Formats: sequence, structure tokens, C-alpha cells
Amino acid sequence: MLTPRENFIRYFKDEPTEWMPSGLDYLQFAPEEIVENVVRGFVSQQEPFPKEKFGGRGWFGIDWVFVPVAGGSMEVAPLFENIIGWEDKVEWPNLDEVDWEAVKERNKDYLRTDKLIRTSIFTGFYERLISFVGFENAAVALVDEDQAEHVHRLFDRLADFYIDFIQRMHRHCNVELFELHDDWGTQKSLMFSSETHRDMIVPYVRKVVDAAHKEGCFIEMHSCGAVEPLFPNFLEAGFDTWRGQATAIDKRALVEKYGDRFKFGVEIRPAPDASVKEIKELCRKFKEDYAGKKVWLSISALMPEYQTEVIMKEIYGN
Repeated sequence: MLTPRENFIRYFKDEPTEWMPSGLDYLQFAPEEIVENVVRGFVSQQEPFPKEKFGGRGWFGIDWVFVPVAGGSMEVAPLFENIIGWEDKVEWPNLDEVDWEAVKERNKDYLRTDKLIRTSIFTGFYERLISFVGFENAAVALVDEDQAEHVHRLFDRLADFYIDFIQRMHRHCNVELFELHDDWGTQKSLMFSSETHRDMIVPYVRKVVDAAHKEGCFIEMHSCGAVEPLFPNFLEAGFDTWRGQATAIDKRALVEKYGDRFKFGVEIRPAPDASVKEIKELCRKFKEDYAGKKVWLSISALMPEYQTEVIMKEIYGN
């Protein structure tokens, strides 16, 4: 019988699987030694980490404040107003300062798993640009001819940095699935045109994806919002999967249209107080919508245990 890790890897490689992978088949690993995990409020490791320490100064000299009600952090203020000359303004992280073998040793029991080990990259390209210059100035920078070459140079160096991070996390801690976090849509529309996305962002996502694949790893793209017009670009970027935001997009229609060329994570997300009957109905609808489709089941780690148990029983029979 395959392990959850082996089954998930087969899924990504279009090889026969023994079951539909789910979010329970990977182990989230976000050690405190990676400062971004602390400032963004997402530490997952062997030893518990106190939430009161979330926030602070992260990569690139950006200050973050943790917002408990949102379950995440917001940058305190942009670093500067214009991306031109960023080379003289950005405080570039040095990954050599991390004792990678110590990270591995301190988490050796946690990492002794038959699941696929996963981590997150906070944040990708556009969101990182926003953290540097603010939302409005970032939007302008993508379309301003005077700033375009500066954005390209920044994104290219960011891609190299993320590739370095991927290689170190894989080689030292056996992380094989990387979530690249970069929101490209709002609840109602894109943040920019699909043409701008293809020209300014896709080449650098593709660079990271290609390097991850060469390393034997996989990229899960995180991008919320109404991003359906970007799907041709998604295919061009080459990342392995995407879950998206079910409340902003018709996931079933996307699976119907692109499911033969792309791997979707599809969620079952009951209301926090949903009854067992209501959860079973969501599971019935899931099976009706995605029968025969090559999707994987996204399950929130914040879901009450009884809900997870009902879902697993209804979908997998266990």
C-alpha cells in the first residue's frame, strides 16, 4: 500500500493513485527559524510556538503586525513610494544565517512522517511588491513604462531567492510541496489585466516552478479572488495545483473546463456550527460534482474535529 506521500506524488505526476489525496495527506512545516513564519503568524513545528510572539520585522526589513481575528498579519507601512532604485533600498535576507541542520535536528521527530511535507512562501511577487510600495503604487508599477524594467529586475531576483529557499528546505528538511502565496484577484475581479499578469508575473513564477521541478519538488499556487481569466496564464506558469477561493469563483465550472490539463484542490468547507446532516449533504454534493475528476480534497486545519471525521467517513469510508 502506498504512503500518503507516495500517493500524493503519484497524483502530481499523473500516475495511478490508490485514493484521492487530501489535505490530511501532507504535513505543514513552518519552523520559527524562518522569520517570515513568525511575523506572518504561521509557525508549524515540533515544539509549540506562542502566538503572542507573532508579528515583528520580517524579510526585506518589512514590519508586520499580527491580527488575531484575521488569523494573519498586515504590513505596518510600505518601505518606500517608488520601486525605482529598489536595489539601494531593500534589506535582502541572507539564508546562510539560518542553521539549517539545527532546524532539521530540532524537528526530527516531527519530520519523521509518511506524509508529504509542505511549507509556504510568504509572499510571492505582486504581494511582495505591495509590501514595498503599497497597493496603489504597486498597481501603477506594473503598468508604468518607466518602472517596468525595475519591476522585472526585482521579480527576477525574488525568483532566485525563492529558488534558494526551496532548495535549502528540500535538501535539509525533505520539504517537497511549496505553497507560493500571491493574491491576484479581488472578490469580484482581477487586480490587473491578464496581459499584465502574463508579461510581468508569469515568467518569474515559471522560473520558480521549473527550478522546483528540477529539484524534485512541487508548487501549489495560492491566489484568491475572481481569477478565472488568468487560467491560460496558470497553464503557462506550470505550477502543479491551485485551490483558490470557492466563494469568488465557480470551481466546478473550472474543473469541467480545465480539469484535463490542471490539478485542482477542491474544498468541503462547512459552516463552523454545521450539523452532521448538513455536512453529509455537502459531501454528497462534492461527490456529485467531482465524480471521475482528478481533484484533491482540501480540508481546513481549522475545521472542528467532528466535521473532519464526518467528511472522511462520507468521502473515504473511514
